Amino acid sequence: MIRLGVATKILGRPRLVPDNRRRSVPASVRLVQVRDALIYLQEQQIRYYRLPADLGSQLAAEGGRVCERLIASVTALAREAGMRLSIHPKLHVALGSANADVADHALAEVIAHARVLDALECGSEAVIVLHIGGAVGGVQAVLERFAAALARLPTAILARVAVEQDEQNVSLVDLLWLYECVGTPLVFDALHFQLHNPERLALAEALGLALATWPQHVRAEVHFSTQRTEAHLAPAQRGSAARVIPPRHGQHADYINPFEFASLLRSARGLPLFDVMLEAKAGDLALLRLREDVRRYAPELAERVC
Repeated sequence: MIRLGVATKILGRPRLVPDNRRRSVPASVRLVQVRDALIYLQEQQIRYYRLPADLGSQLAAEGGRVCERLIASVTALAREAGMRLSIHPKLHVALGSANADVADHALAEVIAHARVLDALECGSEAVIVLHIGGAVGGVQAVLERFAAALARLPTAILARVAVEQDEQNVSLVDLLWLYECVGTPLVFDALHFQLHNPERLALAEALGLALATWPQHVRAEVHFSTQRTEAHLAPAQRGSAARVIPPRHGQHADYINPFEFASLLRSARGLPLFDVMLEAKAGDLALLRLREDVRRYAPELAERVC
């Protein structure tokens, strides 16, 4: 079975939405949010969750006995639910940056995230997914800086790192060099692949290339989202009429297009098993709706996802 995952945001129950913009939230509060989110997800039979992107740095800064007790609680919940956990740091965590201070800070963040996953007693499927970060000096120069930064990590932490292509500069094929150089597995991101596929690979070929980079004992992570196509209506104000605001290029939709998702699953026939992290603005509501839509529009695929 392919596990569908929720990327941090929980909308199906009040007060379970971690606000990563509020840097003043203590680590203990963030852990309580994670604990409550896991309880809710277990009720919904969702077994894949992306931890808040600021959790590692907050715990590194605070720690303490209260956090230790909460970590133990989260660990027990995750183990009981068979929950896969992952972390996707924000774009400022750029190991490939030409700025040495930025790269050093990114390295420290990766180490902090790895320590969180270790503290939660996560297995090898719990990965830290990174973007390469920028293209100063060209793609190859960025990849080489990124590889050099990874080489500074302890082996146990490096084993938790995975990388994904972005939507503008670094393609999936570009990342194959990094895999061959360092052995870092590649996360296939369906939307980024749609937006940046200069080699014009077919979906099944690209997905197969990414899945082949993962160790046999580790189930791969795949990201899936749908590009927003609907517009926003800005209401009329004094002196101005209502106007239509088109979606931004590459903007994530609130929900998932089930027909695009079915196309991904059909392209994966014969390939190694993987889990799918859904990156939709409606969070868990998008996942629950996708389950229904797959049963309705592609019932032959419904038994492959949970």
